[in-house]
Amino acid sequence: MKKALPFLAVAFSGFLVYLFDKIWGDSINWEKVKSVKIGDWISTEFSFRVYEVLLFIILVSIIYLLGKKYLNRDSYYSKKQKKLRQFNNVIDNKTNILFRWGVYFDYDKPFIADLDAFCTKHEGPPLRFVGRNCPIRDCENHRINIDEYMVKNHIESDLIDRWEKMK
Repeated sequence: MKKALPFLAVAFSGFLVYLFDKIWGDSINWEKVKSVKIGDWISTEFSFRVYEVLLFIILVSIIYLLGKKYLNRDSYYSKKQKKLRQFNNVIDNKTNILFRWGVYFDYDKPFIADLDAFCTKHEGPPLRFVGRNCPIRDCENHRINIDEYMVKNHIESDLIDRWEKMK
């Protein structure tokens, strides 16, 4: 089928040319179209006044800004989804472990990905866990093994609850 697609596209475009010629071909003066010289058309001098150019620029700017404001298609996520995506970290107060994740959506159902754990019991920035525990051997969090599946399940349950309350 993929090999036949280009052939079908060419055949269909040929049919469209034939149809165009049959419908509008007699009403077009082809001699006049053939006599148009691109070089003459490009070198035609135009006389514009300064206020006309400024008015044109202002109108185009207004149309652009209105279109950007009302037809904002840059954002992939809706406002509710953006608000829910801000919930992307939590600190476990008992163990001082910071969990961070990304919030994504499967159609309209939120889920998390890229779950990372950080130890906050040390000075400076939080330390990322290596494997399932803190990389510092004498830290209490070094002896803790995190069950990533259970943590992810708990966070997604909280996330879905927040999502349902937003609707």
